Amino acid sequence: MNERFFQLVELLFTAYAVPALIVPFVWLARRLIRARRRHPFQESAERLSRLEAAYALLAAAWFTAWLALRLGVPIEAGGHAVGALFWSAYAALNVVLAWLLVRFTAGYGELQEGRSKDRLFLRFLSVVVAQPFATACAFPVLFRIMGVVYRMKVPGLTAVQEGI
Repeated sequence: MNERFFQLVELLFTAYAVPALIVPFVWLARRLIRARRRHPFQESAERLSRLEAAYALLAAAWFTAWLALRLGVPIEAGGHAVGALFWSAYAALNVVLAWLLVRFTAGYGELQEGRSKDRLFLRFLSVVVAQPFATACAFPVLFRIMGVVYRMKVPGLTAVQEGI
């Protein structure tokens, strides 16, 4: 398998699998929070827009960190504190996406029809499309902080002729 293709598949899988694994915990937390509230929870376009804006801010921060890495800023010199900060930012990126997925699927249908609902949906699609790019920016930064160089070598499978 081509190394670049393998890295692309791994990137796409990780970009969507990590938030998908967080979704059940977010859904459960949301259910527990809703059970404690006395009045029913009504989703609004403003709340969903704030979640989308939070995701955009985190994705922009990862792009900035990747750009700083490409420009030669020694981000690994910060030590364990910077490592914890970047890992927390990576977790936040995925938790915000999982939270957005749960809230969007639960409340989008209740919103009033119109241009704001359409814009909200287009921004949601942009978030879904941007997730692999944000993850692609996060990987090199996290690898640099951990002191790891990503050079995955997958050995090829040789064909062996064996009888039954």
